[in-house]
Amino acid sequence: MSDRWIEAEFEAIFREHYQRIVRVIRRVLQRDSEAEEVCAEVFLRLYRSGPGVAAGGLIGGWLYRTATRASIDAFRADRRRGVEEQVDGSHAEDFTDSPLTLLLRRESIVEVREVLAKLKVEKTQLLLLRHSGLSYKEIAEALQLSVNSVGQKLARAEAEFSALYERQQRQNRKAPQLQAAKEGQ
Repeated sequence: MSDRWIEAEFEAIFREHYQRIVRVIRRVLQRDSEAEEVCAEVFLRLYRSGPGVAAGGLIGGWLYRTATRASIDAFRADRRRGVEEQVDGSHAEDFTDSPLTLLLRRESIVEVREVLAKLKVEKTQLLLLRHSGLSYKEIAEALQLSVNSVGQKLARAEAEFSALYERQQRQNRKAPQLQAAKEGQ
């Protein structure tokens, strides 16, 4: 087997997986341009890795695993640099919604992303892949897990996410009260 891609083979893989991979990345980053950039980076890694990655027939799993990890890394890097959240909800917004509804939806997306960034990578990957519509079998393939373990791991990830999200919500409700108390002193 050659250590170089046959261009037509690589192009077929790209065409088959590009839209789904960019959609998974977009769920984390929320910005089309950055999602496409990270997706291009993932396919470049695949190309540089050579066709051996596809030898086992698990190329989709490799792509999902690499894409979720890369998008989580990009999100965390943005947070460290202090990049301001700009939720690009143009593709998801219903123009019949009020401006207040749209603002609340954007704030909720930002809060969810912040909690996802606090989870361990594997748990974030599980949640993102399931939320992206993958079956347990597809998740198991992507993350190299036993199909039988996906449900339990997913339940644990969901429970941890819920606990962190609820804690964050409580803290967010307390913050204005603390600020008001400080100002009243």
